[in-house]
This record gives sequence, structure tokens and C-alpha cells, in this order.
Amino acid sequence: MEADDRYDSLFRYYAERHGFEGKDWLRFKAQVRAESDFKPDALSPVGAEGLAQFIPATWKEWGKGERVDNPEASINAQIRYMKWLLKRVTTWECAFAAYNYGIGNVLKVWTEPFWKAKLPEETRNYLFRIETFYQEYVNGY
Repeated sequence: MEADDRYDSLFRYYAERHGFEGKDWLRFKAQVRAESDFKPDALSPVGAEGLAQFIPATWKEWGKGERVDNPEASINAQIRYMKWLLKRVTTWECAFAAYNYGIGNVLKVWTEPFWKAKLPEETRNYLFRIETFYQEYVNGY
């Protein structure tokens, strides 16, 4: 089994459980690849942790008392949080930007023309990486 296929059943299960359909689970897989490259013990320079790279305050809200290095808990929290973000900004691209840059920051710019140009370069690169990975998965590499 390839390293990035290790959690497919969890992505599929939690995506379906939280109302996502079809290939949406591949978006979450692509996001985790961009976040941590599927490393449950990943730690970013700014303190984000786990597969889905939650900062401690966000994990406290979405982690349901689980350990952040628990892959299943991380994927479940990631998908629930993304569902919440999608209800606020309505598009995958905006929700991913909010996940990375913060919902408050994205809400300030997302309805403007060329809103992505107002994002930090790191967030624009993050969006590009997720879309690239998602297309790889959808097209079977």
C-alpha cells in the first residue's frame, strides 16, 4: 500500500458520514497531503499538529477531546470543520483558503473580484497544491 493511500477508508467513511458525496473524499485526502504529507506526528513551525495540521485552539474546539496525533480523530475533525467552513463561504476554494488563512481573513476578501490575489502567497500556494493533488487522485495519477 502506498503511504498516501493508508487513510483512504477513513476519508471515505467520514466524508460520507458528514454528508459529502462522490469524489469529495479525495479533496480531503488532497488537503491532508498538502498539510502534513500524511504524517500523523507532523508539527509545523507555527505549532499546527497532526495529519490535518490543527492549531491547538482550533483542535480544542473540533477535536472532541481526542489526541491530535490520532489519524482518525484528525480526519473526522478536518471534515467536520471543512463542512462548517463550506456553509460560510460556499466554495471549496474559499473553504480551503479559510482553513489555511482563517475564516475571518477570508470573509474580508472572498466576495471581491480577484480575491485570491489578496491572500498571502503561502495560502495561494496551498490552494494550488490541493487542486494539483486532487486532480492527480481524480485522474488516477
